[in-house]
Amino acid sequence: MPFTHSLSPVIFSLGPFALRWYSLVYVLGFLLAYWLLRQIAKEGRIKNLDEEGVEEFVTWLILCSIIMARLTYVIVYNPAYFLATPWKVIAVWEGGLSFHGGFLGAILAGLWFCRKRKVRFYDLGDFLVVPFSLILVFGRLANFVNGELPGRVTSVPWCINYSRYEGCRHPSQFYEAGKNLLLFFVLLALYAKEEWRKKLKAGSIFWLFIILYGLGRFLTDFWRAPDPTDFTLASTGLLVGQWLSLAMGLTGVSVLAWLYRQRFFNATKK
Repeated sequence: MPFTHSLSPVIFSLGPFALRWYSLVYVLGFLLAYWLLRQIAKEGRIKNLDEEGVEEFVTWLILCSIIMARLTYVIVYNPAYFLATPWKVIAVWEGGLSFHGGFLGAILAGLWFCRKRKVRFYDLGDFLVVPFSLILVFGRLANFVNGELPGRVTSVPWCINYSRYEGCRHPSQFYEAGKNLLLFFVLLALYAKEEWRKKLKAGSIFWLFIILYGLGRFLTDFWRAPDPTDFTLASTGLLVGQWLSLAMGLTGVSVLAWLYRQRFFNATKK
């Protein structure tokens, strides 16, 4: 018998305040980034990164990622609704954050911080995408608890009945959580093994994350139900998120190929 989703998205509420599982993942993600960066700053593993700089960076990381995640959702995913109700733009507690926009905001915060503090961006990026990929696992599990972003209607034995949606559906949140978990183990292996990491060019792990997440998300979204406002599905058969993920993955492939162009050309000459 298919599982019937009846989980509450709220952990606890106190008056008008309600802490949701998805919000908790965001909070824990930023706290984890802060704690890990403080540790490597103490150890001096990233040149010019000190504890004061960590506080500044994480502050800008929070602001830029949330603002860009919201703006991308507003402009790309549901512009008609927010044109009609512009006061809802700031209502992030009602949901509506784009991963792609949030990730772009994090990159912009990192570029600004690294330029100001003379920190190598790839030193920071290669490190942070490892724990970030793990946080994404819990983010998708929180989506499941919230009963949001379900899959398409199906008859597979493991389909799930969601209270807010008709039909038994793919648990696409688990598909993407599994993809993110695999991504985490791949990146962790590359970063944790010093002999492997030293063979890679700076930025390799960062861009590998972008490639594997983007192309992996492009594939898993074939099982994800489209948003009612999706404006690309009818004409292309692909979701907005798939187009953004495909662009993300192909950009990563292009940049990584450019990073290794000299090594490739030298190998072909032999």
